[in-house]
Amino acid sequence: MQDRPTDPTLKLLLEALALAPDNAPLRMHVATAMEKAAQPRDALSHFERLLGDRALGDDAGLGAARCALSLGELDRALGFVNAVLTSVPEHAMGLLLRARVHERRNEHRDARRDYERAVQLDPELADTKLWDALLPSREEPDGAVGKEAETGPREGVTFADVGGLDDVKERIRMRIVLPFQKPDLFAAFGKKGGGGMLFYGPPGCGKTFLARATAGECGAHFVSVGLHEVLDMWIGNSERQLHAIFEDARRRAPTVLFFDEVDALGMQRAKLVTGAMRGVITQFLAELDGFASRNEKVLVLGATNTPWDVDSAFRRPGRFSQVLFVPPPDRPGRAQILKLKLAEKPQGPMDFLRLAEVTEGWSGADLENLIDAAAESAIGKSLASGKVEPITMPMLEAARARLRPSTREWFGTIRNHVQFANESGQYDEAADYMRRHNLM
Repeated sequence: MQDRPTDPTLKLLLEALALAPDNAPLRMHVATAMEKAAQPRDALSHFERLLGDRALGDDAGLGAARCALSLGELDRALGFVNAVLTSVPEHAMGLLLRARVHERRNEHRDARRDYERAVQLDPELADTKLWDALLPSREEPDGAVGKEAETGPREGVTFADVGGLDDVKERIRMRIVLPFQKPDLFAAFGKKGGGGMLFYGPPGCGKTFLARATAGECGAHFVSVGLHEVLDMWIGNSERQLHAIFEDARRRAPTVLFFDEVDALGMQRAKLVTGAMRGVITQFLAELDGFASRNEKVLVLGATNTPWDVDSAFRRPGRFSQVLFVPPPDRPGRAQILKLKLAEKPQGPMDFLRLAEVTEGWSGADLENLIDAAAESAIGKSLASGKVEPITMPMLEAARARLRPSTREWFGTIRNHVQFANESGQYDEAADYMRRHNLM
């Protein structure tokens, strides 16, 4: 948190907000003023409190995305703007802002698509500087695109950035990374680098981050595919867009192509109520089969919280034949997550290993929620004292006593699948984890 504002107008606004904290338009005015005063961290906290407001939620979401972008928190920025575009898909300013986020993430294909659509909706949003940054390098010959210009830099996150989960990382290293790094050795045994792997586990446990780190270990580009990039209201467009994504991955090889919430694209066909999604599923399977002969430098990763909803056809050889359970972070991982999430907040002396010990089974998202709850206590104390008060161990321990891990519900759901629908052994890793943690 920053020092008290020196701008007299902003100071008066904050004093008024202290007297009327539920005044949403006033809080929006404060957040906007803070953003203009180059106080993005404080502005972000106010925008976040308005996200659920019916009238101001979309504007607050864009404000939060702008602040997160200016702070370099690109994943958070993308989350904020995606929420707005889910509500209003043709929000021109939202599309332009998402293009800026994609550009910062070196996802130029996605950035160009969003920028072009934004300018179609509102030509006044044209930004030549942004567009120039998204164009392929002009130093290449006509008709050619330089490899780095087309694909952007390789993924920089590696397993060293993933706290704990040593067993999971070792399994990925043996099944995925080493075949990429030592193709000749594995070819001698009839194995190739690439193919598909499905990550499953409770929500909020870092499946996306683990996929990104896998790309970094392989020295590959990381391409995250959202549902909005595939699904289209017009019949046939979804299949064409899915094919284009796979073709782009082949051109950019080595590439890790990541589908989050893959159950939405690969749902059991028996559960479908319309025929439109059947075509998407058929196309998805055809693309995965096409990789069987051309996948040495392309890896397809999927992530799901509900593996039982994924059509069994996706788990056949050459598709998502390898299934990996991603559990909640272990003790070292929880300590690292807590340390990272508290790094930019005022804090007193911390015993991260102690906190990690009493949060067994908590997901990364649960730990972030724990810190947010403790931060609210620190904010209340700061308002009472008139100065910034740090987050303390007692605040975190009190929040820990009030909160419960969200993973319990997920393990309660998968228990039935482990006990009664595990003939193929796909849930063996989850079953082993549950036995070791007395969840069965």
